[in-house]
Amino acid sequence: MPRTPSIKPKHRKERVKKGLAAWCVNVPPHLGENGKRQQLFFATKEEANTECERLKARKDNFAVSLNTMTPARIAKASEAYKLLDEQGIDLLDAVKSFLNDHQERKASIPFGQLFDLFLDAKAKRSPKYRTQLKWAKDSLQVLHDRLASDITVRDLDALLKNEKSTVKNAFMRYLRAVFNWGVKRDYLSSNPIAKMDFEEVVKGQTEIFEPKLIQALLNDCLTNDLALLPYRIFGFFCGVRPDGELLRVEWEDFHWSDKVLKLRAEITKKKRLRFVDVSDNALEWLNEYRKRGGKTEGLIMLLKASELRDHHRENWARVVGVTKEGKPKRRWIQQGARQSFCSYWLAHNNNDVDRLVILSGHESKEVMWNSYYRAASKAEAEKFWSIKPSKKSGSTIIAFAA
Repeated sequence: MPRTPSIKPKHRKERVKKGLAAWCVNVPPHLGENGKRQQLFFATKEEANTECERLKARKDNFAVSLNTMTPARIAKASEAYKLLDEQGIDLLDAVKSFLNDHQERKASIPFGQLFDLFLDAKAKRSPKYRTQLKWAKDSLQVLHDRLASDITVRDLDALLKNEKSTVKNAFMRYLRAVFNWGVKRDYLSSNPIAKMDFEEVVKGQTEIFEPKLIQALLNDCLTNDLALLPYRIFGFFCGVRPDGELLRVEWEDFHWSDKVLKLRAEITKKKRLRFVDVSDNALEWLNEYRKRGGKTEGLIMLLKASELRDHHRENWARVVGVTKEGKPKRRWIQQGARQSFCSYWLAHNNNDVDRLVILSGHESKEVMWNSYYRAASKAEAEKFWSIKPSKKSGSTIIAFAA
């Protein structure tokens, strides 16, 4: 049998003359870091002896490990090395990576369960936001039984590839929130949405309602749906966001004498307190509402979200008329009330975009300017801020082509 090499330091005098570390330790191939014979040099004998003791301990452990290696295990190890060598992967690195993935999968839960937990955590958010989350969850049934940690960018790309840019971006925003929530709670280690790109959406011209149509909508509320009138007034003339904000504003937030509406930080989208000046014509509408017996206590909008949708659609259909199929003859503009407020306010107030950013609760002056500058003419703005309760009764229907 070949003689087992001793592990002890040797002094190399020739290295001393060159000013190099002179204490050498010869490392056998089976104890080396890379499986090859090595020579390690140290400045002092103590350092060399310390390394020798470490190698001796490794040698003893190696001997113990060999005793546990059955022929079957050795054969499997050999096959594993063969597979990994073809990919240039170290066996120990492969095992550590596998164990890490295995632990992550053990800690993960099905995606559908993760989404339900996220929904529970967002119970206090607006009804509209929760409805949109449920829509996203129901649209992703194919992922519900998959472990959240197993979902990849390729999975999501395949699911969303045929969606329109705006719809794809909406899905990605909701998924990003769900996965981020899961990462914070160790259900997965990373968010796959972080590796995806949102689609670039080219926005068209800002759409707004013309003054005569707004006049008709408010007149119809006075005649047929008094409970809806404050919702329309504060939406069109104060630019309050129709869902998360308007549904939570209370009458005590409106100061009649000062003509100011206070939007509390807890109800605004950006979680910042803001004050909105209520225009003279808006005040006339509110006084008319009060004269006709409208309630001015509690929430401004007493209708539930589902009831509000019905009232909104009926008000719109009465004004624009319906087709033979019973559908409105004109499409409602999403966020149209807020967009109308911003556009008409900017045109009426000498394009003071800084003031509009404060009133509207927006963050970007540049976005506000690009969206609302010249979206309305000054003449149309004058008509908008002159919309007042009509003294004449009669039909509020505006003729539109089918």
